[in-house]
Amino acid sequence: MTLTVSPPIRIAAVCGLLFTVLVFGGLKMLGGKGDSVAAPHVIKHHPFGTGAKTTHKSATATPAVTPKTHKTATKPTPVKKQPVVDRAAIKAARDAGLPEAVAQAFGRYRTVVVSLYDPYSQVDGTAFAEARAGAALAGVGFVPLSVLSQSQVGKLTEQLGLLPDPGVLVYVRPGTLAAKIGGFADKETVAQAASNAAAGR
Repeated sequence: MTLTVSPPIRIAAVCGLLFTVLVFGGLKMLGGKGDSVAAPHVIKHHPFGTGAKTTHKSATATPAVTPKTHKTATKPTPVKKQPVVDRAAIKAARDAGLPEAVAQAFGRYRTVVVSLYDPYSQVDGTAFAEARAGAALAGVGFVPLSVLSQSQVGKLTEQLGLLPDPGVLVYVRPGTLAAKIGGFADKETVAQAASNAAAGR
C-alpha cells in the first residue's frame, strides 16, 4: 500500500520542522548568552573598579588657566624735602632791626617783598594781592605787614618814619632796603622791582 502525500501537506510539514528548529535554536542561543553575561561579577560603576573609565584630561589638552591679578603699580611717595633754613641770615636780619616775620623769611629767601596794608581798606586789599602775586612771579619771599599793628611795623617806623599805605618794600640779605614803592603797584611792577633787587640793580 503506497502513501501519497499531497504537496500542500508536504510544505506544511517542512515549515513545521523549520519552525521547531528555529525555536529550539533561538532558546539555546539566548540561554547561552545569558549565562555568559552573569558569570563575571564586575562592578563597573565604581570609580576605582576594573571597568572604571579615566575621565581626567591631559594637561596638554586643556592647560590650567590661572586668574590674572592686576597689580596696581605703587608709586613711591615723594619725600618732601625740608626747606633749608639759614640761621645766620635770620640773625643778620634781626641785627639789622627788621621785624621778626621779615627776619624769618630771610632764612629761606635772599630777597623778600614786604606788603604794607590796611586790613580795613578795599584798595589795600587789592594792593596786597598784587604784591603777593608779584613776589610769586619773581620767586622771592613775601611778608604782609599791617600798618595798624605796632608789633609788626614798629621797627620799620623807627627806621623809615611814616610808612606808605598801601606800599611795598623790597629787602635783600642781610637786611638792606633795595626798593620802596608807595601807593598801589600791580604784580608786574612788584615782580620787576624784586627781580632788579635780586640781581643787585
